[in-house]
Amino acid sequence: MQELILKLTKLNTSTIQSVKDFYNGDDPSHDWLHILRLLNQGITFSKALKANNSLLIPAILMHDMINIPKDHHLRSKASELSSKKAKEILKSTAYNEEEIGQISQIILEHSYSANLKATSIESEILQDIDKLDAIGAIGIMRWATVGARMNAKYYEPIDPWAKERELNDQKFSLDHFENKLLHLNKRLNTDIAKEVGRSRQSLMLQFINQLKTEL
Repeated sequence: MQELILKLTKLNTSTIQSVKDFYNGDDPSHDWLHILRLLNQGITFSKALKANNSLLIPAILMHDMINIPKDHHLRSKASELSSKKAKEILKSTAYNEEEIGQISQIILEHSYSANLKATSIESEILQDIDKLDAIGAIGIMRWATVGARMNAKYYEPIDPWAKERELNDQKFSLDHFENKLLHLNKRLNTDIAKEVGRSRQSLMLQFINQLKTEL
């Protein structure tokens, strides 16, 4: 993958390594494997949609460098902080100021929490692939991880499906499906992402139906 990155971008080996070091934390939802999954999906989408890999790939690599926990009050600032950090790092590469600005904008716009409209096809792709990684089989694994990291219970025992209470996904992990995960498909930009999303959404619904049976 590193050889492909070097071929398709203006990044160098030392820059890639310095970016990789940002993903050595203890959160498997936002680690280097998350980045590799998005790179694979992003390059596939980029080919189909004729996007600029030289801009898209650095944005994918750097979009989660500053990872703020889901339950932190500054969570919505994570993409802004990652965007600023990307600008600093890219100054030591062959990218010019205009390109650095474009890459940092793609990073800024990717965040679900920030809820910004994509202003380029590269931004649409990053928004889409980041959402897709939150649904499907990997999405279920990430869902369980995030809940555990927030010390949330799997579900509220009296009313697990929140029929007579307000949803609270910081206290009950199951609530996160209705709060967010089951609605991500509606916010995908591109047709190619929506096709992948339908399959992953179907798997999540199967999981929820099985959980209903077990509960």
